[in-house]
Amino acid sequence: MAKKKLTFEEAMERLEAIVEQLEQEEAPLETAVALYKEGLSLSALCKEKLAAAEGEIVLLRKEAGLWQEEPFQEGEA
Repeated sequence: MAKKKLTFEEAMERLEAIVEQLEQEEAPLETAVALYKEGLSLSALCKEKLAAAEGEIVLLRKEAGLWQEEPFQEGEA
């Protein structure tokens, strides 16, 4: 059976739970590696969803005439 497609919020919640589990340092090595692997997958999913949302916002701002490209300046955080 296929896994349900997670929302960004669900993926972040699961990722936070994985981090908590790994920080407890009580999981056997095999479990820790599996959790780490799942965490990497969830991290990639979150990054993908954020990039898609950012692209959509940029498109909407361009369509509304609100977009101005600003050059990246190092040191900004």
